Amino acid sequence: MTAPPPPDDLSFKEGNDGKPLPPESVARTLEDLVRIAEAIGVRWALIGGQALLAHGVPRETRDVDVLVSRHATLALATELCRSAGWTPLQYRSWTRDYVPVAEPTLHHFDDLVLFSLPCERVMYSLRSPPRLLVQLLSAQHRIERAMVDDAVPGLHFGVRVPLAPLGGVLLVKALAERTKDIAAIEQTAEQAPSEALDEAVAWLRKQDRVSAEWLTSVVDQAKARGRAVARGGGAVPGRGPARPVP
Repeated sequence: MTAPPPPDDLSFKEGNDGKPLPPESVARTLEDLVRIAEAIGVRWALIGGQALLAHGVPRETRDVDVLVSRHATLALATELCRSAGWTPLQYRSWTRDYVPVAEPTLHHFDDLVLFSLPCERVMYSLRSPPRLLVQLLSAQHRIERAMVDDAVPGLHFGVRVPLAPLGGVLLVKALAERTKDIAAIEQTAEQAPSEALDEAVAWLRKQDRVSAEWLTSVVDQAKARGRAVARGGGAVPGRGPARPVP
């Protein structure tokens, strides 16, 4: 293995200074993903905040999260770096920042941002030429694999990409239980059409009935909190039942 290159003059953290991501930067990043994945025959799906944006829910997000077919994540990461000039990154916990390295580096983590597994999560972190952080996550859980298999084409910043089903995207947000993710669910509950929410739950019910019922409860609680705030800060309902382990 070759020695990692020295950190850039401009660190990744400094490169993301809180300003909105330029649409052209997101579009160029997605174009690379579509082109390279198609060239090497890898299936993937857009998830996270970018997926919610593509589903019509306005969100501010600082990165791009992608689910990749199991066992194909490294191949996609490697080809993006080789053919499209992407930069492999490694996370340093002591600086809470990413630094460039010589080749895609496997990140193992057990944070339940996605689903519970009997093994560690697999992820590769890359930086696209427009300096966007892109997380390539392996679809290791059966619901994650369904999110890739059932992805549908959708336009996002003018680029046709495979969008993970809204039910899966929302479930991932709910499982994370982070403040920003709960805010995303609340915003979706307030702004998404009822038909879209019904379809999201119906898709999830085909995967796991308990998770679908739980997500319905979380969305209902989010709607209730929104109504309470709109009325001027009345009592805020709780989060509902405990999260399932799909």
